Amino acid sequence: MTYRLDIIAQEAIAAADDIAVRETGCRIRDIRVLRLIDDAPGTTFAEISKIMGYDKSLTSRIIRNLISKGLIQRENSEEDARVFFLSTTTRGKEVRLTARRVSDNLDTVLTDPLSAEDLRQLDDILARLGRWVTSGDFQAALTERV
Repeated sequence: MTYRLDIIAQEAIAAADDIAVRETGCRIRDIRVLRLIDDAPGTTFAEISKIMGYDKSLTSRIIRNLISKGLIQRENSEEDARVFFLSTTTRGKEVRLTARRVSDNLDTVLTDPLSAEDLRQLDDILARLGRWVTSGDFQAALTERV
């Protein structure tokens, strides 16, 4: 099952990446980081790396790219010079809105073969699986059963 989920995600993202770049100037992974920063102004580099599961090198490249495009800005911490806080710019908020429109359209195409009831059930199942795989119970079950 994880294989099928991974293939679906990889194929959908690969197909959507060119469209995202054309419409927003950003790759899907960059847009995800932009959304994270916009949802939580003051987010730090370390928090982004942890939440997204990206290594430090990739996280750094994405942040530098978003800063160079004028989509996010950084503010150094007064307590620790190694820490900086990130927030979106006005332009970043505009790109996020465009990305949302593009994402909604891509999701519609992706789920075209599914009925409204299929979509509701899929959303419910994915939400339950998401809660499960991020729980301590899941980790315990892996340790006990595998």
